[in-house]
Amino acid sequence: MSGVLVSLTEQPIEQTIDYLKHMREIGFHTIFTSLQIPEESNSDLLTPLRKIGEFAKTHQMTLMVDVSPRAFKSFSLSQLKESGVTGLRIDFGMSVSDIASLTHEWLIALNASTIDGAFLDELRECHADFTSLEAWHNYYPRPETGLSLSHFKEKNKWLKSQGLKVVAFFPGDGDLRGPLHEGLPTLEKHRNRSPFSSYIELLSEALVDQAVIGDLSLSNQTLQQFMSWNEGIVLIRVEDKKDSHVWDQVHHNRPDIARDVIRSENARRHFTGSIQPANCVERPIGTLTIDNDKYKRYKGEFQITLKQLPPDERVNVIGYVIKEDLSLLPFLQKSGNPFSFILSEQSV
Repeated sequence: MSGVLVSLTEQPIEQTIDYLKHMREIGFHTIFTSLQIPEESNSDLLTPLRKIGEFAKTHQMTLMVDVSPRAFKSFSLSQLKESGVTGLRIDFGMSVSDIASLTHEWLIALNASTIDGAFLDELRECHADFTSLEAWHNYYPRPETGLSLSHFKEKNKWLKSQGLKVVAFFPGDGDLRGPLHEGLPTLEKHRNRSPFSSYIELLSEALVDQAVIGDLSLSNQTLQQFMSWNEGIVLIRVEDKKDSHVWDQVHHNRPDIARDVIRSENARRHFTGSIQPANCVERPIGTLTIDNDKYKRYKGEFQITLKQLPPDERVNVIGYVIKEDLSLLPFLQKSGNPFSFILSEQSV
């Protein structure tokens, strides 16, 4: 499951609704926004919130809103419910008993970083409904302040042992949020990384149940990657493509997983004809290769390198995975997910 962040103030509401329509079509089910904007008046925020809430209800999306006791001075719970809000993310300043009471009417997201055993025990003593509780990590606009992966995974393992779903943020690569416009990830390692590979790492390696885009939009090619993922295929961006039959195919890594390369299970089997030696050069990580006639029975074998390999007169280099997508290769090697390719916009 995936989510999107929208701002009530940083873009026109019509643009936000158009964005939500597109994201819902490609599999995003949660909307997250914030009411903690002190410089805006109650009425200025309620109007876009109601329009987003109406969209969420019509399209069966969850609408989570970031609130605090200060926000409740301007917005009543009844106003939020009437506006289509289905969940509240509560960071600090509210009593345990009040939070426990809210769980019987709302989906409640707690700050994942500050939850500890004593706090959960207090919630149990106050008869909180734990089926309505989730643990949401923060996003970090300032560079160098995001979380480390090791600490993050350790915390998530404990949170899940307590029966809590875990949610985290990954950056966008379209319109970035202010004030710094340097990405809004939970993990610092994701700040300047591909949104799609960050998303994959959160869900496949970091014990996260749902990942939310921290920024306002995604680039066109990243959207294509998510559309492809919604169909079960990992879309890899490549550059310096040479003509080959492999680009039109959907590939699977062989089940007998190789150490040094990803081997397409079907490329060699479906190829007939001759492949003359050409561009038999050094193969850094992420090199796309096809074996030529000199490799005899392996002619037509298609691979992606996982380590630096030397030139081989039997192996033609036909392209390279762009650096932003190299982090997807370990996932491809282990997961068994089908994959295909698209020419990077940087190469057009």
